[in-house]
Amino acid sequence: MLNTECYAVSAAQPPEDTTHTLPTMPNILFPDFSTIQFPISVSPGTDADAATAGQFTVDNASKASWAIATILEAEERIAQRKALADEYKARLDAWLSSSNIQDNNTVSYITFLLEPYARDEISKLHKSKTLSLPTGTASLRKLPDRLEITDNDIALAYCETEHPEAVIIKKELNKSIIKDLILKQTEPIPGICAELGPDKLYIKPLKIGKIPDITQIAA
Repeated sequence: MLNTECYAVSAAQPPEDTTHTLPTMPNILFPDFSTIQFPISVSPGTDADAATAGQFTVDNASKASWAIATILEAEERIAQRKALADEYKARLDAWLSSSNIQDNNTVSYITFLLEPYARDEISKLHKSKTLSLPTGTASLRKLPDRLEITDNDIALAYCETEHPEAVIIKKELNKSIIKDLILKQTEPIPGICAELGPDKLYIKPLKIGKIPDITQIAA
């Protein structure tokens, strides 16, 4: 009998596998912080004091270095998962496309053969545009009219002279000037909300040759 029992594994604390799992840089450089619990969920706009109440606090250079290294490694894992997902998606799309070729050709060809007969039979019906048969129905439906502007400038110039009613004059607000009026000249404009962009913390890895002395940081 198959064993259907399921075991739950915490995503925050994966089981240790010393055979296949290599230690991360933060674990090597900052072993004292290895017991910190993850993930820490902080919603946008959360007050910093409320978010860190009772939690680990970054208050020195060593902890800040650990935080940066941890963020960079998490972002790298995210990028690797995305790359893997994109690769699988590309394979699935390629499989779906190649697998459907024969059936798409069958649908197109048989429809081509069926259409003359279906049109002729439907034309004999009074009000209905559907031909009912034992295996299914065949209907005629009007597709949307198609319009393609091949040269916008030529068409626009002609219509401006001959058919001005076909030309739409669109009014738009200049956002650059609006920002200057509200944010720099402090002039309120009805119907518009604006605020200065806040500072956002960005983390990037150090370039080769600029790695600081860990002993000095820890000190």
